[in-house]
Amino acid sequence: MPIVSVSGIRGIVNYDLDSPLAESVGLRFGTFLNSGSVALGCDTRTTSTALKAAMSSGLVLAGCTVYDLGFSSTPSVFKEVSVRNLNGGIIVTASHNPPKWNGIKFVVKGGRGVFEDELQSIRGTRPKENVRLGRVFRRKAQYLDILQAKAGFKTASGVKVALDLAGGVGSLFIGSIIAYQGCEVHAMHDAPGIFPRIIDPTVDPLLALSSAVKNEKCDVGFAYDCDADRLVIVDHNGNKMSGDATLLICLRYFLENSRNRRVAVSVDTSLAAEDLVREYNGKIVYSKVGEGNVVRKIIENNCGAGGEGSSGGYIEPAFVMCRDGVHASTMITRMIKSEGSLSSITSGFKKYYQDRAKLEIDTALTPRILESLSKTESEVELTDGVKVRMGDKSWVLVRGSNTENVIRISAESASETRSAGLVKEFSKKINDIADDLRRHNSS
Repeated sequence: MPIVSVSGIRGIVNYDLDSPLAESVGLRFGTFLNSGSVALGCDTRTTSTALKAAMSSGLVLAGCTVYDLGFSSTPSVFKEVSVRNLNGGIIVTASHNPPKWNGIKFVVKGGRGVFEDELQSIRGTRPKENVRLGRVFRRKAQYLDILQAKAGFKTASGVKVALDLAGGVGSLFIGSIIAYQGCEVHAMHDAPGIFPRIIDPTVDPLLALSSAVKNEKCDVGFAYDCDADRLVIVDHNGNKMSGDATLLICLRYFLENSRNRRVAVSVDTSLAAEDLVREYNGKIVYSKVGEGNVVRKIIENNCGAGGEGSSGGYIEPAFVMCRDGVHASTMITRMIKSEGSLSSITSGFKKYYQDRAKLEIDTALTPRILESLSKTESEVELTDGVKVRMGDKSWVLVRGSNTENVIRISAESASETRSAGLVKEFSKKINDIADDLRRHNSS
């Protein structure tokens, strides 16, 4: 069975995700939209065009007018739905997952992703009978022109940028956007559909990009995933920065240039975001992990920006209602031009250290483990799993996985030793609770 999460549906092609399933999903989504207008795009995986064709067939059977955007980034499809006031959109992409995977992301009217309850409604929708067939039109997405105008001509002249495009859809347009800003661009891994590194830039060590930055004496390096919604930065010394750094830099730009200083971030985002928002007299709210959950908080609280530090994802709803690594890149190049270097931009950020682990735990035990922790720990927040805040501003987050039989543990502290120690401490607590539950169940 394919994995269903807040971001949509994904799976291994021809194992739990194939063309018949894609057609069925297209039919259900088209019915859910009451045979409306739909933007359709895909990433550069070899399986994406076939799945897109099947999806298009399902949408036509549901009576939809389909605007086929061809190879498109996720933000591009979101933007198309918004600016053309379409009823919805679909992106065939597995985003940061390995090449053998693929997936389906949904967009609804207004240009936002579906929420969890809406996704369940789509899955439960029953196709109607005797529906007039829809039509398919090829269309050029407006995103590139809109982003180029927003980035500005020669707004970052002289900034030297290395791009690791990972063979993703960004290979088709990111270089031209950054060059339009006046940057000197050094692109690598820019053959669409050929994936020479781990697609997820938060996981890959980005050694090739690091070497390119140092060899070409670049001011910054940018690494993307397959649908260009994630961004990870390499500094001028070739050091890979955390996903939280991407979010922090973009939030600083936003806070300095906006009157609306309300920000929404996922609960696993660094405390540095909280420090930054308070420094600018803003307000920060926390959501469950997952882009859709962050967007929901943004809407509910009328936030001007948000994101997920763990995924290198920045969201600016006035531009597009999803993570956008390319938009983030154009902001950062302008900041480097203005302030002289990446280090000058980040020098005011407080340093925190994160550590993570996952424990193989029977899913059936997870709710009881979380309940036990919520009762025994002090200063507990239950936004997503159990988050324990410590007096020294350290925190630990314990969450059950939606896709694996594991419990995920994240910890952060101003001390690297402290964060690692907290992960070990809570790993032991969780295993002890699980052992007690197993003994109780067997007696």
